[in-house]
Amino acid sequence: MKTKPTYDVILAGGGCAGLSLLYHLLQSDWKDRSILLIDRERKEQNDRTWCFWETEPGSFESLVCQQWQQMYFHAPDFSQLLNLQPYRYKMIRGIDFYQHIYQTLASFTNVTILNEDIQELQEKEDVVQVITDQNTYEGKWVFSSLRDEDEVEQANGHQYLLQHFKGWEIRTEQPFFDPQEATLMDFRIDQGGDCRFMYVLPTDEQTALVEYTIFSDQLLEPVKYEQELRRYMLEYLGLSESDYQVIHEEFGVIPMTDMVYPRQLGKKIIRIGTAGGATKASTGYTFQRIQQDSQQIIQQLTSTGAVSTTRFSPARFHLFDSVLLNVMGRSFYPAGEAFACLFKKNPPSRVLRFLDEDTHLGEDFAIINSVPKVPFIKGAWFALQSI
Repeated sequence: MKTKPTYDVILAGGGCAGLSLLYHLLQSDWKDRSILLIDRERKEQNDRTWCFWETEPGSFESLVCQQWQQMYFHAPDFSQLLNLQPYRYKMIRGIDFYQHIYQTLASFTNVTILNEDIQELQEKEDVVQVITDQNTYEGKWVFSSLRDEDEVEQANGHQYLLQHFKGWEIRTEQPFFDPQEATLMDFRIDQGGDCRFMYVLPTDEQTALVEYTIFSDQLLEPVKYEQELRRYMLEYLGLSESDYQVIHEEFGVIPMTDMVYPRQLGKKIIRIGTAGGATKASTGYTFQRIQQDSQQIIQQLTSTGAVSTTRFSPARFHLFDSVLLNVMGRSFYPAGEAFACLFKKNPPSRVLRFLDEDTHLGEDFAIINSVPKVPFIKGAWFALQSI
């Protein structure tokens, strides 16, 4: 295989993290640098939906297909319509994001996209070699969103749960939904010994994404997800199968772990996305953290010529995440009841700030004081053992 010319930046992986960093690079002083993105296939399917909250318009505001300031929270003994102000909960479809990035790239001749299977990354004295099934490419910087296949084994001594979900976008025969009100979490469903909830995100009066989400260490049989979706829509939404049509479906798995991902694989190999620790360990939210990380990387490259390899989350928030994972993973306390405690005793905006890791110590104390002491002290004891 012939070695190709050296690129200023190579992005190993073309999912959300790679495409986001590429987009932000092209909005910065690095927009004229030579950039190569490699992934085994081009993103051309609506394979996922990203949700997040923010107070102001963001970088991809034009792609937001719906947003809400009011969302229901349901638990067996507590239900409330939450006012999220000053936040808005926003939704972006994967296909809209991919197409937007590719359209942006069309005007940049310095960007190359290749569909090849990456085999290995090797750091040499001055460059990093990216070896694929077809060629070898060299880059001054490599940002990799590739995850290790033996990740679970590396988590020995840490909590490692999976957030797995099946979502149906449905369209009803008659107007049914209020597009201004969504359901953030509905824990009234059978928990099956895990943490399980539904969420409902309506985009108009006849269309909504209904998603079944589980935090556990094992996936379900495929038919089980569909059975639970049908049951929920019948028992809680009052929709029989003849009342709606499934127009799109998605399935995904996100790791939820207090294992610290290695940020740096070499002096010039930096991990991004979930592989770099961008996924919020206790919730699975990733999209906004990827955008923040991309902007920080570019700021550091521009100002210092280096990239920080510090842990993605501040130490205290990493501990908080670990505590909750231990409470859930060791079944010390039902997750639905824990989240109910948070929303009963705190303004929704404080809970969202806490999940954004943007609270001060006084607010942290209020959050901690909201949940029952004994199970969370147990969770903290195990969390501290893994640090």
